[in-house]
Amino acid sequence: MVLFGQGVTGNEIFNALRRLDVANANWTTAALGRWTGEGSTNTFPRLTTDDANGNFKNPSTFYLSDGAYFRIKNLQIGYTLPNSIAQKAGLKRVRIYLGSGNLLTLTKYTGFDPEIGGGSYGIDRGVYPQARSYMVGLNLGL
Repeated sequence: MVLFGQGVTGNEIFNALRRLDVANANWTTAALGRWTGEGSTNTFPRLTTDDANGNFKNPSTFYLSDGAYFRIKNLQIGYTLPNSIAQKAGLKRVRIYLGSGNLLTLTKYTGFDPEIGGGSYGIDRGVYPQARSYMVGLNLGL
């Protein structure tokens, strides 16, 4: 088994996905808990295109999110057949394996990917998240 993971803690990400200056931008599901009147939430402001209070036009802690995460970047599990079985097939070695890339990410970050890309230095501008991949392999020693 081979396991490679990486992570970070103690950082914050400026979540620039929360913008009203782009009229056709999509919102995350966090916007469903927006302020809708007295007695509702006070953590997500009301959504309106005129933004008279400047809730979305001005940088504030509203845009900051905990950026801590741990990601399993690579995981490979394999099995090498005993030599007696490999030799019966006319081979020196037979190994079967399963692998995955970006298998699991543990985070409280609500954006697309806490490992933001695009050289944005702590600003999540909605770069497409890293893909998860799977592979199956067979190594034959002739």
